[in-house]
Amino acid sequence: MDRAVPLNKLVKALPKAHIVGNYSDDTVVTGISADTREMKPGSIFVALPGFHVDGKKFIPNAIEKGAKAVVVEGSYQPDLQVPVIIVDNARLAFSRLAAEFWDNPSHKLKVIGVTGTNGKTTTTYMISSMLESADASTGFITTVDYKIANHQWKHEEHSTTPQPDRLHELLYRMLQAGVEYAVIESSSHGLKLHRLEDVAYDVAVFTNVTSEHLELHGTVEQYRLDKARLFQLLGNHPDKGCGKWGVINLDDPNAQLYIDSTKGKVFTYSQQDENADLIGNIIRRSEEGVTFRVHYKGNSTEINLPISGDYNVYNALAAIGVAITQNIPIDVCKSALERFTGVPGRMQVISMGQPFTVVIDYAHTEDSLEKVLITLKQRTRGRLFAVFGSAGERDPYKRAPMGKVAAKYADFMILTNEDPRGEDEMQILLDIAEGARSVGAIEGRDYICIPDRKAAIYEALSRASSGDTVLLAGKGHETTIETKNGFIPWDEAEIAKQALKDLGYTGK
Repeated sequence: MDRAVPLNKLVKALPKAHIVGNYSDDTVVTGISADTREMKPGSIFVALPGFHVDGKKFIPNAIEKGAKAVVVEGSYQPDLQVPVIIVDNARLAFSRLAAEFWDNPSHKLKVIGVTGTNGKTTTTYMISSMLESADASTGFITTVDYKIANHQWKHEEHSTTPQPDRLHELLYRMLQAGVEYAVIESSSHGLKLHRLEDVAYDVAVFTNVTSEHLELHGTVEQYRLDKARLFQLLGNHPDKGCGKWGVINLDDPNAQLYIDSTKGKVFTYSQQDENADLIGNIIRRSEEGVTFRVHYKGNSTEINLPISGDYNVYNALAAIGVAITQNIPIDVCKSALERFTGVPGRMQVISMGQPFTVVIDYAHTEDSLEKVLITLKQRTRGRLFAVFGSAGERDPYKRAPMGKVAAKYADFMILTNEDPRGEDEMQILLDIAEGARSVGAIEGRDYICIPDRKAAIYEALSRASSGDTVLLAGKGHETTIETKNGFIPWDEAEIAKQALKDLGYTGK
């Protein structure tokens, strides 16, 4: 989407910046970018301090490609032909510039942010569904998809929260399309790296916290605190008429931190605590889903959720909580939930006429893997197979716990690649196996290691028989596997379908 903004207007958005070099009042900028591969001529290039390479290394390339100015953190010595904008924090500057370039679209939208280790995407989808059932136009930004009004397309990147230039462009496009509510899956990466700093949030949702992403946050405590930033951001902008709310899972041990961090009113939900504003009680479970009853202000409503998993009741309660803050009746929420078809790559069943069940799920943490395995164990008559791995160059401390929890619930495990990146792929699997062995699992009897994910899937499906369940965990909706040599195209559902065809199942 073409856009041009005066450079002096953008510079004013950074009042503490030091400018080296001159530019004329009629200088215009056509974009903001931190990636020279995607940068358009006429853009401001932001040199972010990288985890592996400092963005300052790419400044000459950015100028060759037509950058009108560059933003650097700290000092930068070489003389350049373009103005240099020196800031204390390049990531904060990137966020501020991107928001200003796109005319601060979040100020004119009602914005809901969803954070937590697990459940963010499903909760976001549910919120959008409820809002649309109440005749509100929505857009969303999730790990799986982007949506602007009636147009929805796949999110091709590996990061949940896009960089600020992309994020604010999406919000601008939502505004142009007449969207009323934007629902943003707000990851800990996005919060810690300031990608979300200039989003004018109205509602912040907390699902849960378990150990994850310690390669970035360092400690679980810092991870918790980085997520709390979402609730603090509620206070950065005025009320747009829809209130300022923190919607919080009272059953999570970390709930009080997020309650205390909320710069606005607090709405709580629970399956266990009668002091919560909204309470849900599971009535029955089946292969088709779960039935639960919600209690709010003395009234109760029974809801038949057509997706399985007790954890999805928590996701539904979070979404209902958001709807209540926006004055949407629970009957409307019930209608939306009972039509809910789920999220691609979340408890996605693959059926080609085989006498056993094949399920694809994005579960990639100890907690999410355990919840999915418990759900599948409850409805499996035969054996439960688990095919999974763990990402390279990401939190290594979750690997052994994932192996341990899988050994507890699965009858047989095939450990395989997820996204090895630059790490030794077999070492990752050995780290997982260490956890499995700690609870008595024996290689060959209880698990095997097959680094090639396609081969691992074929092996699991060839072992399965009538009444069994095969869980393919970790990739879900993702369209690539990241290796040391780059990205390999990937479609877990299609791989599974082809494997079943090769095994003689026709899809009838």
